[in-house]
Amino acid sequence: MNQRTFDNNKLASKRLKSPRIFKTEGNHLQYKKDKKSDNQSKSKQCINNKPGLIQRDTSEKQSQFVQKRLIVNNYSQQSRQQQNIVHIKYNSFLDSILKLNKSKEMSRVPMRSRKQMWHNYINPEASVPERRIQSQINILKTEDSYNKNRSTASLYSVEPQDTLQFNLKYTHKTKQGQIANNPNKVNQDICYCQTNLIENLHLFFVCDGHGQNGQYVSNFIKNNLPNNIIKDKIQLQSCQIKEALKISIENISLNVNQQAFDTNFSGSTLNGIILQENGKMYSFNVGDSRTVIGKFNGYGQKFKPYQLSVDHKLTIKKEQYRIIQQGGKVDTFYDQNGNPIGPLRVWINGKQYPGLAMSRSIGDQVAQSIGVSSIPDIVEYQLGFNDKFIIIASDGIWEFLDNQIIVDIIGKYYQLNNIEGASEELLRVAYGMWTIDDDSVVDDITFIIIFIQNQ
Repeated sequence: MNQRTFDNNKLASKRLKSPRIFKTEGNHLQYKKDKKSDNQSKSKQCINNKPGLIQRDTSEKQSQFVQKRLIVNNYSQQSRQQQNIVHIKYNSFLDSILKLNKSKEMSRVPMRSRKQMWHNYINPEASVPERRIQSQINILKTEDSYNKNRSTASLYSVEPQDTLQFNLKYTHKTKQGQIANNPNKVNQDICYCQTNLIENLHLFFVCDGHGQNGQYVSNFIKNNLPNNIIKDKIQLQSCQIKEALKISIENISLNVNQQAFDTNFSGSTLNGIILQENGKMYSFNVGDSRTVIGKFNGYGQKFKPYQLSVDHKLTIKKEQYRIIQQGGKVDTFYDQNGNPIGPLRVWINGKQYPGLAMSRSIGDQVAQSIGVSSIPDIVEYQLGFNDKFIIIASDGIWEFLDNQIIVDIIGKYYQLNNIEGASEELLRVAYGMWTIDDDSVVDDITFIIIFIQNQ
């Protein structure tokens, strides 16, 4: 209830209960008139001294009292009506709020309780809930709303660059997925970790290949991107790292399509960071892999996630617009009954290909001909004293685990300074979430964990 509605209710209740209710303008005039007539009748009674006049005066007083009571009752009824109007307005306000909340609940993604599922792996005796049954398009809508509300201005910490001194500890793991009808499936993910790529500059990235030759694309990036970055050593030393990264990734994107392996329907994501000794970090991203920072909250020894990169999904409006402007079509796949299946994909108008489920990638020549881009998002970030660890991972990690759960898993091992324990449990939980109800399809899982230890 807002303040004005509350005050109106309060005033209405006071008017109903207050004995000073007679002091309204109409009642006051009536009261003066009655008093005047009463005095006249008393004077007549004193002059004439007749008992008949006394009885008449008594009857007049009774009629006047009844008349005043009717006025009061009339005013009380008006007050009640006003109060009812206020209550009706308040009830309509509540109804609108309830309807709004109900509509939000209806539009909200029916996501499973991931925390409960995560605890099932820690407590094997707990009951195993059902696997998530929902379309990927709803998940992407949720991610789109997150990306839409994400503030780029919040990417900068308040600490100056010169104040942060730290040691790095890192580890990485990868696990091949599986497809029931493809026993020859290979792991198309790769990861790269190199400290002091050049003096005081560290490079970490993950690639997630897709398509028939996706593993060749991801390995080409691993073998050539570091060399391309080192070629621009002058720019790196002059702190023009964003420009060097952009040029290097563009060269990789052009060269990969000129290799012996076919990239018409094959490609890879690219997500990683360049980290300097002063804590300055540059995050680069093409596709739907992700980088998240674990920040120390301080309250109850808790950690909170900060997503540094934005997933390039087709639910992002500006990504859709670029593809449509270049002749592509954004839609889901449909079954024989016309029901949508899976996430939004990129199609050539009137064709059933390429069907790529992201808006940016390296390779994928057919998809790039209709608006899919290989231009990276590059974000500059200054590490602060509350930034404790970094997780860079392919979507095999993020598919069934949200940022907070992953930060919770890594955070408890960070406090124990046990990075290997964090990586082992994260891999076990992520793989278990894929196979909890159906192990016919499991994506490749790859991640890098970096512990930041302040000196």
